Amino acid sequence: MLFCLSKAALGKIEYNAIFTFLGYFAYTLITIRILKDRLSFSRILFLLFTSLFLMQAYTIYLVAVGKTVPLPMLFVYSFGILSAAFFYKFRSILRFLPVTLGLVFVMFMFFAGWDYWIYYNNFGTFTGRISQKQPTRFQAFDEKNASITDENFQGKIVILDYWYTRCGVCFNRFPHLQAAYDRYASDPEVSIYAVDWPIKEDKPGEAFQAIKDEGYSFPVLIASDEEMPAKWGVTGYPTTFVIDRAGAIVFKGDIEDAVRTVDELKEKN
Repeated sequence: MLFCLSKAALGKIEYNAIFTFLGYFAYTLITIRILKDRLSFSRILFLLFTSLFLMQAYTIYLVAVGKTVPLPMLFVYSFGILSAAFFYKFRSILRFLPVTLGLVFVMFMFFAGWDYWIYYNNFGTFTGRISQKQPTRFQAFDEKNASITDENFQGKIVILDYWYTRCGVCFNRFPHLQAAYDRYASDPEVSIYAVDWPIKEDKPGEAFQAIKDEGYSFPVLIASDEEMPAKWGVTGYPTTFVIDRAGAIVFKGDIEDAVRTVDELKEKN
């Protein structure tokens, strides 16, 4: 995955998820009652899930080949079918259990689960909070070709925002990075860098000029090794890291949550 999934681009699970769940619930009950004299209960369920998977075939294919990730709405559809099946099959209080669980799942995704899901697929962590050593030495150079390494980070809190010049999502997020830079510009304890991943299409100095053309003033570095972002575990762009004063990576996620992490680290001082 080259671009990080965007909440703005994907939208958010809204109330339509609840209506979709209830819609599949009602659709399943109606289908069972219409076909119960012609097909067995198991065959009706097979038919319902087969039709669902056929409608979602392309998405399932993309998941299988690793080009996308499973969407929560697929689980909403499935919960709707299964909940109705249990509701129809059982006559005890248990018939309400799957319905309740399905609605709980939908409400959880609406209030918090959607954000957790995007975060995990972008960064491999539900909250961004991690604790690990730097996987490889940080080495980059600035516009004056001066070398910047992890030795420059000693005793400081550092934000590293990985991006590349063809990343539209990265440029959409740069206003937040600029706001963070402005906030800590006079703070000697905090350093912020936008670390460019060099690609073959880049012209000499393009990364530095692109940021100037957009009117941003945060420092730009170019990774000395094009494999360095991958070694740091970057699978989508932009990805923001926070390094604490001891040199440990304590955060991997988006810039807004990185700023909150920096504030927490400063409070501990």
